Amino acid sequence: MSPARHHKQSPISKILNALSSDFGLVIVIAMVLIAVYLVDTITPLGVPVWILYFIPLILSYWSIRLYAIPTVCVVTLLFLIGGFLVSPQGVPVSLAIVSRFTFFIAFIALSMVLWVIRRQQILEDNLT
Repeated sequence: MSPARHHKQSPISKILNALSSDFGLVIVIAMVLIAVYLVDTITPLGVPVWILYFIPLILSYWSIRLYAIPTVCVVTLLFLIGGFLVSPQGVPVSLAIVSRFTFFIAFIALSMVLWVIRRQQILEDNLT
């Protein structure tokens, strides 16, 4: 028997290999972003569901693409604004604005830190 026959992949390992690829990661990030956005739009203002936007940002850290983190950051910030505009009222709007703005700043700061670290890793990998 040839060695190729011994390495037949199961359907589960094919799925896991696809998800571990960069394209698979992009799909997972997009699905999580859309899911969090949909939850954000149906929950009242003041419910900190927007904290879940950290999940796709953290996932984008493992992308081989240098622009993944800034892209996820910009898309998330747009979804954050959209979620604020569409969400039903829960707390006073002024309190919701302060809360979202605080998250906005923290999200940008974390994105910048992750991007600098990841950029350095990618540059080091390209040098070796």
